Amino acid sequence: MLEVVNFKCGPILIGTLREEPGFFSAYHMSKDSWITVALNGSVSDDKIKMLLDMSYEATIPKTRKKRY
Repeated sequence: MLEVVNFKCGPILIGTLREEPGFFSAYHMSKDSWITVALNGSVSDDKIKMLLDMSYEATIPKTRKKRY
């Protein structure tokens, strides 16, 4: 079984990432805004952390953004 995680990010970045190993069209999510990443070591921890930060910023409620 392959463990994966979905991240929200921009469509241009998604198009680029899909060409790299370990990245797939998002499963059960909008393919324009989300990407699936394999957690099998094929994607560097640094890149996963970058995507996690971007996804958090993209999904944080607007009321919380004002406090930051």
